[in-house]
Amino acid sequence: MVTIFGIRRARGVQIRARYRCWIAHCVIAAPLLAGLWNMPPIAAAAPPLFLRPNPAKTEAIGQIPLDRLDAAARAKANSVIQNTSVFKRMTPQVIDCDPRYYMFLIRHPEVIVSIWQLMDATDMRITRKGPLQFAAADGEGTEGRLEFLYGDQKVHVLYGEGAYTGSLTKRPIRADCLLVLHSEFTTDKTGRSFVRAQLDMFVDVKSVGVDLIARTFQNMIGNTTDMNFAETAQFVTKLSRTTEQNGPGVQRLAMRLMDVDTATRREFARHAGEVYRQASADYSKTKTAQRQEPNRMVSLRDRPPGNARPPATANR
Repeated sequence: MVTIFGIRRARGVQIRARYRCWIAHCVIAAPLLAGLWNMPPIAAAAPPLFLRPNPAKTEAIGQIPLDRLDAAARAKANSVIQNTSVFKRMTPQVIDCDPRYYMFLIRHPEVIVSIWQLMDATDMRITRKGPLQFAAADGEGTEGRLEFLYGDQKVHVLYGEGAYTGSLTKRPIRADCLLVLHSEFTTDKTGRSFVRAQLDMFVDVKSVGVDLIARTFQNMIGNTTDMNFAETAQFVTKLSRTTEQNGPGVQRLAMRLMDVDTATRREFARHAGEVYRQASADYSKTKTAQRQEPNRMVSLRDRPPGNARPPATANR
């Protein structure tokens, strides 16, 4: 079970470290900034990165379906957008996954986190508190809540409120975030389904001092988050392929998930069964077509047209 998705238990410590709250990186950078602030100013210095125009951020805001949100959800989204400390547009990821399976996993993040727990790959916990609300903790001092503000086949909007309390700071550090996930579904020549996932992250840090640090080091923070997003996308691909090959095993896994209610475990098992049956049916069709294809006789004396030798020229 531990290696079923290609991730060994030995990597658990590394993965847990990567999933710490990004705010911790800001606090760690504080001593470095203190030294920089004591340096003499440089003449004609370029403006800080966070003061420069960001076309990607402008485009990302324009792609948020604010007109489809109710008044309360729109107010939460606008609050983060108007006070963004850190913005990051993640590198797009192509996920090999059945569309319905993908949608289930996106709307049930507690399932993926619970699988990571069984693999001893994370200390995170996500517990559903309502149809659209979740309580979350990263095991490193960060706790908060997540809420789906909107979701359809192409875009999901999540809002989060959290606080970090730990050895890195004496006072809790609060932050709100807005996550916008865009999904595009496509198929290849064989009819296999793929998802192109694009994630935009807006973060509003409530502490003035940490807010400045976050803005200054937003590239470093964003790169860490980008890596986490890529690893999660790769994991979904591995989970989907494993389900195609061993659906009954994934169904048994569904019944072992912690922090997941019975109805969700059963729905996960049902989706896994459908993916497995479809993959088995596609495999049978492929083998049947291969058996029915007539065998071609190829002479070893014949050369492929592209490899034909040029005619010999007479020596002069």
